[in-house]
This record gives sequence, structure tokens and C-alpha cells, in this order.
Amino acid sequence: MKRIYLLVVLLFIFILSLNAASLEETLNALSGDAARNYVKPMVTSFGSDMNSGWFHKVPAAKVFGWDLEFGFVFMGTMFADKDKDFSVTGKFRFTKEQAEEMVENSDLDIPPGAVYDALIEQIISRDFNVEIAGPTITGPAYDDMDTPDTDDDLNYIYVYFPETDFTVDNETYTVPYSKTVIPFGGLLEDLSFMPLTAPQLSLGTIYGTQLSFRFLPEVEMTPEIGNLSYSGFGIQHNPQAWLPVEIPVDLALAFFTQSMDIGSVAEASASTYGINVAKTFGAKLLSVTPYLGLSGESSKMKFHYDYQTGSTSPGVPETIKINFEVEGKNTSRVTTGLSFRLAIVNLNFDYNIAKYPSASMGMMLNFSW
Repeated sequence: MKRIYLLVVLLFIFILSLNAASLEETLNALSGDAARNYVKPMVTSFGSDMNSGWFHKVPAAKVFGWDLEFGFVFMGTMFADKDKDFSVTGKFRFTKEQAEEMVENSDLDIPPGAVYDALIEQIISRDFNVEIAGPTITGPAYDDMDTPDTDDDLNYIYVYFPETDFTVDNETYTVPYSKTVIPFGGLLEDLSFMPLTAPQLSLGTIYGTQLSFRFLPEVEMTPEIGNLSYSGFGIQHNPQAWLPVEIPVDLALAFFTQSMDIGSVAEASASTYGINVAKTFGAKLLSVTPYLGLSGESSKMKFHYDYQTGSTSPGVPETIKINFEVEGKNTSRVTTGLSFRLAIVNLNFDYNIAKYPSASMGMMLNFSW
């Protein structure tokens, strides 16, 4: 069991390390609403995964009982086709290279020098309200070409610069409408679902109450990205432990919350609360338990990274600290599932009906009496 635990944890860290490294590299080329809309589908799916797999039974209605369970939960949230691309009007900060390309491709005849540098500096020193379109993080992958073939190539993000007047030394210079191509596609390469896994421990029971925990010790993913840490906590309470009237099904009130720091790139948090019902059929060590959950949920991710616009002064690169927060779209879910117990082994499978549907599977060792 210890070897399996270590293997799953290492695999979990390895997958997140690769994604975090690529995510940081991609975000370093995006700013403003381009970055926000690019990552939106991942926020909901990641939060949905974190809120999945917490329960598969109801705590026993005992004043005091021993129920220890440990194992792993595997989750996956599906992406919709509509989330593979985006088109918005929003804020964007151009880099020095992008500004130089716009000026050089215009009809302006400005040789290198003070006027040219001043014009470039004005372009890269502020945000512009622009049209942005392209693949999201779940869309088509970048195909490693230097430039796209057509305007319809969805493997790239396009930023459309509006015609704008700039004043340098009392002279007006008009930079015309232009299109900037950012050679990035979907980081997740048209992935159909977002996978996640976590170790989970549950312990009960006192007055029908059970506690659940998810925890990974803080570990360094890479020196450049930083450390990964993940923890979660939950509680289920069966009111039958103190109600004078017997309820025909097992029922529990539940609340679960967790957080994850993904190095220096992002912080994720998620919570869910609701009512769970279940009914066990069979003997204690050989049984099947259908279960149902009605829950509200929330999730969000905070992103923070450096965006380098460049500078006209040699050796003086300008770096902007980018910070933004995106909330997940899932606000409620209906969970349906089946749990199977054979001796001390418990397997469960469930499906979550929500705006972003998900599925989870649990593999647990259970010791109870």
C-alpha cells in the first residue's frame, strides 16, 4: 500500500509540474483579458475535480463508533466544445516586439532614433481596448509553425489593434489597425476532460459525525516554478444520531473545502456543501450502497506571474506584475453513484450532473466496527 501511495503521489506531482511549467510559459506571453479568457475553462474543471469524490456513504448514526478509511480518489471533469475558443473585447498590453512590428508594417516612415523609441514606448506603456480571439487552454494545440496560414487558423490567439493617434514632439503619428498573432494554442491540446487524483483519509464516528482529509506534503516541483501544496478538509453529520424518529434512508449534511498552491503560478480553492443520502444492501463485509448528493459549490483560481513588455532603453526590461482571479462556473451539482464493499476493500463510482459534468472513482481500504 505504501508503494502504491508513493507512486500515485509522484505521478500527481509530475503531471502538475509539467502543466504548471507550460502554463507559466504561456501566461508570460499573455496579458489582461487575453490571459483571463484563455484559462477560464480550466478554472471550472479544476474546481469541479477538487469538489468531487468526497463521499460515497453516510456516517453511521452512532454516539461512538470506529470507522477508518484510507485510499485514493480519481476525478475527471468534462470540457464542452463551446469552451475551446473565445472572442472578447478587452484590455491587452503589447510588448516591445509587437509594437515594433505594428509600426514597421505601417505606412509610417520613422527611422530608428528618439522619435521611434518614444512612439514604441507610448504603445507599450499602457493597456489598449482591443478585440481578442483564439483557442482557450482546452482548444486546438499550437502546431509549431512560425506563422498561421490563414485568419481562420484556430491554433493561434489574435489581438486586433485599433487605429490610434500618438503625439511625439508635438507631431501626431497614426498607427493603423493591425493584427498581432500570438503563437499559442490550447495548452491541454484538445483534452476532453481534466484529470486529478488525491489521497483521502476519513475518520469517524462521534454522534454521527465523520471527518475527511486530503493532504500532500509540500514538495518542490521545479526550482523555477516552486512548491506544490494541497490540503482539504470535510465533515459529514448524520442527524439520525440524535433524532427521535427513524429516517428510512441514511442521510447526512456535508461540507468540504480544499486549497492548492501550484508553485508561483496559481492558487486554487474550492468548497461544496449539501445533503447526501444512501442506502446499504447486503452484509457488512459484502454490500452495495447506492448514494445521491445534492450540493452547492464554488471554486476559484488566482493567477500571478511576470509579463515583460520590454523597453526602448537598452538593458532596462520592463516587467509588469499580473494578478487576476477567475471564478468557476459550477454553482450546484447532483451526484449519483454506487459503492461496493468486499471485506475491507471499498470501490465507488459516481457521476456529477452540473454545468461542467464530472465523474469520480474511489479505491479505499475500510476498517470499521
